[in-house]
Amino acid sequence: MLESPTPTGASTAAEPPAATASPGPGLRERKKQQTRLRIIEVALNLCDTQGFEATTIEQIANAADVSPRTINRYFDSKEDIVLGPIQDFGRAIADALRRLPVTGNELESLREAFLQVVDSAVRATSEWPVSFHQFQQMQRVVRSSPSVGARSLEHADSKNVAIAEAVAERLGTTPDALPVRLILGSWQLIGHLSMECGEDIFDYDDMHTAATVGRNTFSATFDEFLRVCGGGRTGAAD
Repeated sequence: MLESPTPTGASTAAEPPAATASPGPGLRERKKQQTRLRIIEVALNLCDTQGFEATTIEQIANAADVSPRTINRYFDSKEDIVLGPIQDFGRAIADALRRLPVTGNELESLREAFLQVVDSAVRATSEWPVSFHQFQQMQRVVRSSPSVGARSLEHADSKNVAIAEAVAERLGTTPDALPVRLILGSWQLIGHLSMECGEDIFDYDDMHTAATVGRNTFSATFDEFLRVCGGGRTGAAD
């Protein structure tokens, strides 16, 4: 799930990575990414307003100014289109985690990375396309469509693969190592419980209010988890 401007244990929001930090994608890849994001944006707008079942691939293609065949090259199903933000959030969290110092407490680092991504998603731009508004739309569609809800479980697993790889790199081990699996299992539980506690944030019209409530709910759930289950130190660093 997605705390106030001065949340407990949180820090300043992450800025989008500087363009000079690493070689960026070429023009072809940028255009492909722009097309993918446009298809997701259009699909979420349509499905959120008229319903998932009532929305067709042809409608999405027309609104996105692409052909149905183009959509089929990017996505295997209509469900996969509207669930695109899950993958984007997972990759963004993994990238944010890699930029943080290793402290020996990967759960705390995951919280830091997550809150940074949420803050950045509220002010999403073309350079930082992970959008909190789209995440709200997606969750409303997930709740209203059984087929999207079922498919979202697979996407959540895929999202966690990227995060597990980042955690494993920081611990100097492999994604299937027990410490990584324990950290990811705890992380998934915290996320699931905070989603249950803050489900109504997806109905807020004001995105900033929704994000603030979501951050508060997430951090409260996280803090309660640590209070009940322990501090989560891994021993990877002093």
